[in-house]
Amino acid sequence: MATPEQPDSVDFTSRFKEILEPNRRMAVSWLLSSDMRLKFVFAIAPRLSLAFFCTLVRRSNLVVGAVSGEDAALNYIVNERPGMLICSDLLEQGNGFSLVRRARAQVPDLKVMMVMQSPSPDVRQARALKIEGIVCNTDIGTPSASLVQAIIAACMGKTYLSTEAERLLLEQGGDQEDPAVRLTPREVEILNLIIQGYSDRQISEQLQLTYETARTYGKTVRRKLGVKSRMELVGRAMNLLLGRRS
Repeated sequence: MATPEQPDSVDFTSRFKEILEPNRRMAVSWLLSSDMRLKFVFAIAPRLSLAFFCTLVRRSNLVVGAVSGEDAALNYIVNERPGMLICSDLLEQGNGFSLVRRARAQVPDLKVMMVMQSPSPDVRQARALKIEGIVCNTDIGTPSASLVQAIIAACMGKTYLSTEAERLLLEQGGDQEDPAVRLTPREVEILNLIIQGYSDRQISEQLQLTYETARTYGKTVRRKLGVKSRMELVGRAMNLLLGRRS
């Protein structure tokens, strides 16, 4: 009898400092410097994943709900009117799709980022609900920083599908209805350094690029994120350690 194929394991040991922590800081910076209401509800299962996602926001007073079920999440959304819902498609009670429909009926301007955790993610349904940021469970911790890009897109009211989510969408007969924010791994790296206050010259030295290449990357990042200047970009994505907003 054939042994069922096992999914590849993942090892974050060497990636944690290089990818996970800097990307967490960048995501939080965008959350805190956006124009959204600074209240977040997390509705994620399993519970260990819920605990992980809550660490994205170190200022615990901004998290007004952290639950693993649909009804409990909706209760927090109705009462607290958060700016963003970060949820998974699978929940311990109910599901993420139903939650998004019910939540937006109560809070129409609610921004949503969804992590697809189902073995067969229904990306087409997520797109139909106009969810701003859609990533798959397997995207988390990859060099493409899909989680960060999804959060940035949601903050800006734009759309982001990870590469895996986009692939699944095409398989399911869907297509992109509007332009999506899509930064390459190098552009994410450039953005992170800009947030930390690096000049174009310093970025070129840090990443061993020519000055003109680093400068061009900076222009591309600004264009994709819809800002006109470096100052505006830094203002919107200031470092969380400054503890202030633009």
